Amino acid sequence: MRPEEALLALREVLEDEDKVIVDLGDHTIAAAKVGLDPDGGTGALGGSMSVALGHCLGTDGGRVYCVVGDGGFFMHLHTLATVAQNRDRFENLTVVVVTDAAWGMTGGQENPAVHTSPADIARSMGFNPAETAESVEEALEVLKRCRKKGPSLVEMRCRPITFL
Repeated sequence: MRPEEALLALREVLEDEDKVIVDLGDHTIAAAKVGLDPDGGTGALGGSMSVALGHCLGTDGGRVYCVVGDGGFFMHLHTLATVAQNRDRFENLTVVVVTDAAWGMTGGQENPAVHTSPADIARSMGFNPAETAESVEEALEVLKRCRKKGPSLVEMRCRPITFL
């Protein structure tokens, strides 16, 4: 699936009280193209994962969705450990990883997602659910399952972003 299709699936499951934090990266453009406001993220690749934790603590309802590329995910992987150690404080968090296995902003070199799945890492840290979607239909199903209480991660395996 294309990144825009994955993020349209996210838009479809959002409820009024939900908050979306969009990280810096190629997927930021995809998010803007489908009407997800990229405001509220950060200027540091992957830094939105920590920003999302603050939103989880400061919200009275709804889920906080952090949309991050696989490159940013691996740069701030330690954030998952913080969530795992404090599950009850971040029970309204869903990390959405747009995975294309490339460092898109620097020329498309392979990144760790070529050999390591963000969903596998999240499961090893106790995220449940931590699932992978490879089609729009799977993305919708997985995102709906992730609305349950507790931190979750959805890995959206996408074709490389080519509109830059």
